[in-house]
Amino acid sequence: MQVIWQYHAEEPVSAAGVLPDHDAIRGSRPLYLVQKDAQPRPTSRNQEAELQLQTWDILNQQVRLPKGQDTLLWCRVLRMPNIDHKHHVVQYEPVIQPGSHVYLHHMTLYECRGDQAELESAAKTSGSVCNQPNQPNQPSFQCNTIAAIWSLGSEGFNYPPEAGYALDPRAGPRYYMLETHYTNPQMDAFISDSSGLRLHYTDRLRTHDAGILSVGIDPNWRHIIPPGQPEVVSEGHCISDCTGQTIPNSGINIFAVIMHTHQLGRKVRLRQIRSGEELPPIASDTNYDPSYQEYRKLQKPVRVYPGDHLVVECTYSSKSRQTITLGGQTRREETCLVSTLYYPRMDLSMCYSLPSLHTVLQSLGIQELMQGSSPVKIQEPQNLAGMTLEERLLSYDWGTSFQSFQVATRGGTFKPLCWTSNGALPGTNSLEVHYPRILKPYEEVNMPCSKKPLRNKLSMLLSEDEDIGAPVDPDSDETNAVERGQLVRSKVSRSSDGPTGGSSSIRSVPVTMIFTTLLALIIGGAFR
Repeated sequence: MQVIWQYHAEEPVSAAGVLPDHDAIRGSRPLYLVQKDAQPRPTSRNQEAELQLQTWDILNQQVRLPKGQDTLLWCRVLRMPNIDHKHHVVQYEPVIQPGSHVYLHHMTLYECRGDQAELESAAKTSGSVCNQPNQPNQPSFQCNTIAAIWSLGSEGFNYPPEAGYALDPRAGPRYYMLETHYTNPQMDAFISDSSGLRLHYTDRLRTHDAGILSVGIDPNWRHIIPPGQPEVVSEGHCISDCTGQTIPNSGINIFAVIMHTHQLGRKVRLRQIRSGEELPPIASDTNYDPSYQEYRKLQKPVRVYPGDHLVVECTYSSKSRQTITLGGQTRREETCLVSTLYYPRMDLSMCYSLPSLHTVLQSLGIQELMQGSSPVKIQEPQNLAGMTLEERLLSYDWGTSFQSFQVATRGGTFKPLCWTSNGALPGTNSLEVHYPRILKPYEEVNMPCSKKPLRNKLSMLLSEDEDIGAPVDPDSDETNAVERGQLVRSKVSRSSDGPTGGSSSIRSVPVTMIFTTLLALIIGGAFR
């Protein structure tokens, strides 16, 4: 939620005084107020362990943002630290060069298991543009398992005491790739950056090896978001065939998630379906802010078993767009992903889906495409014959056909994409799957408000004040003061010379003390 504040550098000259316009201090920022840190309370033992943490800085080297482009994906290969036995990463954080924060969108660290000689050669360079032939992010390099991830607004992550990410020179990868997504919407010139990630690791191993499973929609043009709509729902699937072949019989425990869309995202849910029954969402954010993609630490781990079907549901607002938005990796395109942190680690790393071509064409009223045409042209129906696919996308009447588009998209088939450290999961490449049948939908339960109010220290102090809650003359000075937001300040100011007979002692408390107490209670309650 958005936390908004405003205060003034000086006290008003009198109880009825108006604060001057200048020197007001105000601001806002998105914040999770009630999220607890996963780290245990400080003790002599874990403080000693923290002092023994080692650090691995994974940084870019003066990457120059290209002129005339608003997006850059930069990939750099690095060799793991020189360790001779297994360690656990227990914390990581962004290292952002001063002034570069406005250009960084996300950073993802991948494990690489390809040809060791080629990876060693790549590690001697400062990196290159991603998605180029013979570059580290190509399939032959097998950099497809996420080790750490940072997105816009995040401050990093602390693993829970029972789990850590394994750095293992014997059984694990020796090479990693840092993928950095830069955005430069104003196309500023002469920008270079050396930001990256800082990993803290220790040889005091924890009980479980943790992993990251990314679920959602594969970034592709088939992910279509019509323009001018207050709510467009897109869904990415991790099918039961994928989880059934990779998740151990005892299941995995998801303990945190990080949600990821671009500019249009407004709501994100990670849903869980088991044997036709939809369980409560693993995570849900109905006030999603694309500029604050912080980790969500679940209050208790959620168990996922083999055969479970996971759905990432993203809701977008495209009212600001006049033309369609397609899936992709640039700032103007869209995406729908949830990265889950879990233990014990399994081999499944990416579990995406993509609308089938047949479903996309059906949602656009296209029956058949011309074979071998370039650009791609429509053959059937006759009223669209000869029109290019691009022209159909741009000229489609989304205003009248939006609902039928949504129904066709959800009711059609999709192609699952299941990736392990060795590539695509055998037997899943040729599948086209329908939406899972839900026999027992999940119903949101709205808990009634408690009849007994929460009795914290502040509420008890306020309830003892005789003036608070007393009837007020609508024409009185106090009523007008309420409208100006100065009632409490007036009460405190009038009692600054000491309490009067028959009044509560709260009147003698300075305003600074009240605000300090309030702030302490909010912070204490939020993190209790």
